[in-house]
Amino acid sequence: MQKTDYIARLNEGSTLNIIFQLTDKCVLSCKYCFAKGAHKGKTNTFSYKLLETAIKQAFETRHKRVCFEWTGGEPLLVGIDFYKKVVELQNKYASKPYENGVQTSGNLLDKELINFLIQHNFSISTTIDGTAEIHNQNRPTNSGNPSLQNALDTRQYILDQGGSCGFISTITKYNLGHEKEMLDFFQSLGTYSFHSNPYIYYDGNRVKDNSIALSPEDFARYFIAEFNAWIEKGRVRPIPRTIYDIIKALKHRKQLNRSICTYGGRCLTNFIALTPNGDAYNCPKFTGSDNMRLGNIKENSISEILSLSSDLINKLIDQRVEAIKRCKSNKCNYFYICNGGCPYHSFIASNGKNISEKDILCDGKILLFEYIESVISQLTNLEDMED
Repeated sequence: MQKTDYIARLNEGSTLNIIFQLTDKCVLSCKYCFAKGAHKGKTNTFSYKLLETAIKQAFETRHKRVCFEWTGGEPLLVGIDFYKKVVELQNKYASKPYENGVQTSGNLLDKELINFLIQHNFSISTTIDGTAEIHNQNRPTNSGNPSLQNALDTRQYILDQGGSCGFISTITKYNLGHEKEMLDFFQSLGTYSFHSNPYIYYDGNRVKDNSIALSPEDFARYFIAEFNAWIEKGRVRPIPRTIYDIIKALKHRKQLNRSICTYGGRCLTNFIALTPNGDAYNCPKFTGSDNMRLGNIKENSISEILSLSSDLINKLIDQRVEAIKRCKSNKCNYFYICNGGCPYHSFIASNGKNISEKDILCDGKILLFEYIESVISQLTNLEDMED
């Protein structure tokens, strides 16, 4: 792939995904957390002045729509007045379609705030890692108590108020061997689908526990077992989003635009993560890594930070092109699915030096793709997977 081809692909992205890391404070002490301490002692909550700057700039980029994602730490800790200001500023500056999403632990049941978010069409999702045994090991409260029931109670309250609540799961070694239980659990909650993120250790982050991280082999083992469990259950809902996207891509022999971001191949100029002091990164997981800091919105606009004229963006593009050329030279049969993998996974593989290395999960992904392809080639009625 030539650099011009990669840039053309980046320019196909029509949505700006802007991720606000509102605070590094939280009510949980998750074993895999990378957010706590990410701001290195700097301001740990967004000021209204910086919030206005960010929202105004978000609507001024080349993109046709904006997806605002509100995360933490625990994003509900900033309180209802903050979100009222968000809505006020979006109404003031909106010049294109936009949407809002909040990712909460579900352990801060602020009914007034949740009602406000539902009223203003914020999508709400919570992280639930599975059954009580798994979830409570991964995600204890700050006092060391279980947190699952709180998350389930919050979800139920959201549903009772007419809202919807999606799920994101972080997969650790605790999940291995419990794939069918995971499907049974989420099916019991009546969800349509859920998204699973593998936990991969990087010693440059502020994580607490390396022993629960997945290896590439663990990654393949888990998702193959989850896929098999889904097949054995009669391909009923819920379907893990990762499995869904892989099947759809294999079926159509092309990467899907809606694919999860780690397979999307367009993040460098279409995603931006902001910290409370205005620092900008492509992904929240890069936060605190000085060589991945794109700039600061107090000094340059989002359009300038993500511009192809930016020296750092060009350097990162060159690194991704190098990674992709390596994939293609190896004649990988599945490049059209993963587009060279996730830049953050390459960053881990390079021990935080660059994003040109082979995705650290590459070998596991190939095992997974090969296995799913071999199974679905013998299945019929896959059209029932269409949305």
